[in-house]
Amino acid sequence: MAETSWNRSDPQPLAQPTQAPAAQDLPPRVTRSRSELEKLRNDALASQSLQPDDVRMIWVSPDGVVSALEAIVHTTRWLLGEREWAPISRELYAYPDLPVPLIRTHAEDAIFGYKWTDTSEWYAGGVKRTLQWATSTAEERPIFE
Repeated sequence: MAETSWNRSDPQPLAQPTQAPAAQDLPPRVTRSRSELEKLRNDALASQSLQPDDVRMIWVSPDGVVSALEAIVHTTRWLLGEREWAPISRELYAYPDLPVPLIRTHAEDAIFGYKWTDTSEWYAGGVKRTLQWATSTAEERPIFE
């Protein structure tokens, strides 16, 4: 049998893509990058094993750290498309068309007791701070690096 390009014993180079795969869009108004959101999510997950006084968040009291970290994880996962339910309202929205300003309003309503009264103010604060940070490059990160 004659040697042809498809039956040679030499390994063939892998086909190279003609263009890089497009990054999945983030929700409207989110100014932070996907990698910044992922890092915040990972830092919040890693901080869950720490003692509350060791978590670097100056805006939360020690008794609210667990709820705030949970909120940061839920909110970043929602913004990344890893979680279907919106934080606080638990409503479903088509990704990436997430109503970020509406969820921030839900957080403020929970903090001030206007609505969502079953939500801890620390959880609501975590949602609000995460959304503020995600939509503005001028805001401080909810967990310090």
